[in-house]
Amino acid sequence: MGIKSFIPNRISNRAVIRFLDALSRCGRRLHVAWRASDGHAVANDAVIRNTIMDVRHEDADADGNYFLEEQKAYSGIAFGRTDMSYAGCEVIAVFNALRALGGRPDLGGLIRRFEKDGMVLSGRFGTSPMAIADFFSRKGYEVSHTFLPKEFDGIAGESEVCILTIYNDSRSIFCQIHTICITREMDGYVGHNLYGDGRPSGAYSSVSDMISAVGAGYAKGIMLIGIRYKEKNHTNRNT
Repeated sequence: MGIKSFIPNRISNRAVIRFLDALSRCGRRLHVAWRASDGHAVANDAVIRNTIMDVRHEDADADGNYFLEEQKAYSGIAFGRTDMSYAGCEVIAVFNALRALGGRPDLGGLIRRFEKDGMVLSGRFGTSPMAIADFFSRKGYEVSHTFLPKEFDGIAGESEVCILTIYNDSRSIFCQIHTICITREMDGYVGHNLYGDGRPSGAYSSVSDMISAVGAGYAKGIMLIGIRYKEKNHTNRNT
């Protein structure tokens, strides 16, 4: 087994996520890249208005709410010391999950929030998935998570929406990690921003089937977060 496949196949999912979370907590304590965040906040809002909002969102509902599916086009939006095209998949997944839960999320606000609490290595390693779980818990949702792929389908079946983190290709860590939002539709599970090309992916009969379809079957699940309402008569929560 080569060094490229060592982490995906020899290091436990729990250890990988805990390591990312430790790095994010360190960055929060040291205020890493906070000045950069404050400096580009206004510019980001302008880019979001002028670029993302101009994209035609075929899935938009009657109120104009939509999912973000085009991560590859978001290179002009800063995230820490990198950009959303390179490292914004977790923030996009949070946006999409909030949208699925009935909210009207503010992308610029989410970027600023996770730059201050959750970003890993100034954004170069994206955002800690544990920071995402904590975010939804603080919003008042019931949140569960697992590092065991055999438990993914069970949690997905009990959740309103899920956030999934995977290795794009378990044969090489250099193919990186990706995080997406998964919604449960009438005809199955749909992955949002799975490929970042503007289209949702699916529907699939299960989360496991979705993972099997990625990377010619070489993708590997790392962590699944399940999110559901605590109370029966819920109210919408925004950012």
